[in-house]
Amino acid sequence: MLKIIFPSIMLLPLTWLSNNKNVWTNVTSNSFMISMLSTIFLWQNDMNTPNLSLLFSTDPLSSPLIILTTWLLPLMLLASQNRMKKETEQNKKTYISMLVLLQILLVMTFSANELIMFYILFEATLIPTLIIITRWGNQTERLNAGLYFLFYTLIGSIPLLIALIYIQNLTGTLNFLLFPITFTPLNQTWSNNILWLACVMA
Repeated sequence: MLKIIFPSIMLLPLTWLSNNKNVWTNVTSNSFMISMLSTIFLWQNDMNTPNLSLLFSTDPLSSPLIILTTWLLPLMLLASQNRMKKETEQNKKTYISMLVLLQILLVMTFSANELIMFYILFEATLIPTLIIITRWGNQTERLNAGLYFLFYTLIGSIPLLIALIYIQNLTGTLNFLLFPITFTPLNQTWSNNILWLACVMA
């Protein structure tokens, strides 16, 4: 997993250290290379992941999401170059940095083995997304749209946080790798159905 996360992190200094003329070319070409590198996860068809760690790893469910995330960054950079021509160089680099930060957080979110880390990283993606919406959104109502986005997402995820705390107290762990060891079947009660609903609703 580090073979995707570390090159993505290195896009941040590349953005700010590149000269103004070549910043789009440098970041886009490097993000395309990261996208090509991520295609190695296409051939993962079982849970025997080669990059197993207690914090981050991939499985057949998360691999396509990570690949999609890494391919979205160069496509977003290509799509937004023309619109960002009138912006200052500082704003261009800030915009690229927000997109890169969003990719880093999403890759870490989709590869997280710990459920509480998944929750924290997913909520952290709200910050660059909110900045992109409110600063570079197209409509005049972008500030209201950003605020609605923030509060609806936070309010919608509060039941998940409560459910995760309850599961932590019940099982003693939120790690996917330790669930098979500590798993105890839950009874079909109304409270457990509400627990399932809280996890799925977010």
